[in-house]
Amino acid sequence: MIKKVLLLAAACVLSLCIMRATPPEGEEGEKFNASEVILHHILDSHDWHITDIPAGKENGKTQYTPIALHLPWILYSSRDGLKFYGSTHALEADGKFGLDHHGSVYAKKIGATHAPTTETAHDSTHTTTEAHHVEDMDESVSVLDFSITKTALQIILVGLIMVLVFTSVARGYVRNRGKAPSGLQSFFELIIIFVRDFSKEYLGDKHEKFLPYQLTLFFFIWFSNLLGLTPLNSNIAGNISVTAALAVLSFILINVNGSKDYWKHIFAAPGVPKPMLVLLTPVELLGIFTKPFALAIRLFANIVAGHFMVLSLISLIFLLGDNGRNVAGASGGAVLGIAFAIVIFCLEMLVAVVQAYIFTLLTTVFISMAVESHDDHHHETHKVLDTEVNRDLRLSDFNAH
Repeated sequence: MIKKVLLLAAACVLSLCIMRATPPEGEEGEKFNASEVILHHILDSHDWHITDIPAGKENGKTQYTPIALHLPWILYSSRDGLKFYGSTHALEADGKFGLDHHGSVYAKKIGATHAPTTETAHDSTHTTTEAHHVEDMDESVSVLDFSITKTALQIILVGLIMVLVFTSVARGYVRNRGKAPSGLQSFFELIIIFVRDFSKEYLGDKHEKFLPYQLTLFFFIWFSNLLGLTPLNSNIAGNISVTAALAVLSFILINVNGSKDYWKHIFAAPGVPKPMLVLLTPVELLGIFTKPFALAIRLFANIVAGHFMVLSLISLIFLLGDNGRNVAGASGGAVLGIAFAIVIFCLEMLVAVVQAYIFTLLTTVFISMAVESHDDHHHETHKVLDTEVNRDLRLSDFNAH
């Protein structure tokens, strides 16, 4: 029964993804561009696009009314100061700033206007003239973009969800003190204990200092990955800027808490001849940066690969169907694409929690390597020796009897 419910839920989600990914009706001679559609859903944007509604035809071409949440633009330029625009339309209507074909904002020359061309690009919320060479850019004006993008808004939403969920869990602990857990508390308690246990395994008595960060890191990545699998949501971990920011936070935490033995091992590894330090020290310094770099790339690559696979399989419907001209091809593509997409989608639900675990675990391992001191190692060695001695004594007593 549970399997049927999960498959039905996955099918519903994928059907919504197909509806959302459906491209505009192809005109005569126009071909479906799968890579453009896939990148549109993967990349960040300033408009949270939901769908397009056909609004009749004009000059033989179908016109669409976009349904989208327009996010504000917050810009600071050396010429105009701080500027606020409620939407992309307001930004373009003002005439002081423009967008290149990558979606980056730039300052226009005073009095300059876009020279219209015959080539246009269909954006998620509107159709704009695409300028491959921006002649009206004022290169003497620097522009800083502080706008709230779809990914930024999704991060805020994930943060609010975490606050609501764990506030409820905390209340459950107070309410059920001395009793068996219930509700959300009973579900999340197992996961919290799981994270605490592997944190304690690597960090020992120091785990309580880092546990809040580890729990926040784990649940933020997990919740973000799960929401990224649902329609109308942004793929947070599929944005390299987000994974890099998480890696930078871990990098700071690791190195700020590094012990003197950790830094001594990097700059003057004990037992290594001094001439060898000339070669070894740069390698050790490079290792400080390669660890967070590996964290960022691993999470980004695993999450974005799953989205590429699902969207590529869904695109088979439009590729084999020749954008609605071949019903038989579209039907075959639907059967093949949806069947494999459901499998990949279920696998991605597992990857969502596995990648959260791997990122948190590796961060814990790197922290343990940084905070470990010679005294800790000496203490652990004595513990192992004491354990072995006690074991030998027990065996001796057993043999004696």
